[in-house]
Amino acid sequence: MRHNFVFAGAFLVLGLCGNALAGVVVTSTQTKLDTHQASSIMVYVDTDRLKVVTPENTVVFRGDLNRMWMIDASRRSYMEMTPESLQKMGAASAQLGAAAAILQEKLAQMPPEQRAMMAQMLAGRGLGAPPGGSPAAPPQMSFIKAGGSKTVAGWNCDIYKKTVNGQQEEEICITPIRTAGLSAGDFAVLDRLTQFMAPIMSSPMVPRMDFMNWNDMNKAIGFAGMPLDTTIYAQGRPTTQQTVVKVERTAIPANTFDLPQGFTKRDMGIPPPR
Repeated sequence: MRHNFVFAGAFLVLGLCGNALAGVVVTSTQTKLDTHQASSIMVYVDTDRLKVVTPENTVVFRGDLNRMWMIDASRRSYMEMTPESLQKMGAASAQLGAAAAILQEKLAQMPPEQRAMMAQMLAGRGLGAPPGGSPAAPPQMSFIKAGGSKTVAGWNCDIYKKTVNGQQEEEICITPIRTAGLSAGDFAVLDRLTQFMAPIMSSPMVPRMDFMNWNDMNKAIGFAGMPLDTTIYAQGRPTTQQTVVKVERTAIPANTFDLPQGFTKRDMGIPPPR
């Protein structure tokens, strides 16, 4: 199963969000298809600020402060990303990539069984290739119109299949942004977030998160679109569905985008004690 797909899927509904002059609140329902357990996802967008609340965590991007917070309410803690920390993470990833290249050279000197085991392990971490394969390359993503349409939150949308390296990852129902009276200018926050995350997005260690794919999606489908309904696949099987329920234009209190008081800051990648 793809890492952090809930977090990724929450951002994907940003196609509905963002207005330079007014805040937008988007309510979506996330359903686990095996248990039919449903939960709410809330997305708040106001000019250069964004907040996504999922059952697992809360993510806040503050474009005005040029930083991102990942908040874990159950542990009363948060992690912070800044341009400086992202640059360090990018540099560390580059070093890992160089080390992986050296390991690939060493593989050729190993016995066949040992070589196959090591190559498979590296591939599972995005640092190499499976036996008989070539070195890891950026994932090839495509959005293919699947045929069919439906109505979601009062808007008609067409169904597309998102594939990565030929394997289906999502089925997405997309409508043109003009349907909701929006334009490309309403996505300034998402564009700024893309720039903010750029130092680490080329790393093979970073999951291919949907909220970074809005521009790629638009290029592939040929228009500025917004996802209304998304079914996420894992190992070829549908696992989770996320559906937009309501979109409201409203003034959002400024403290909505603040850190909760009394929470402890922790380092990236180091889980706090339970």
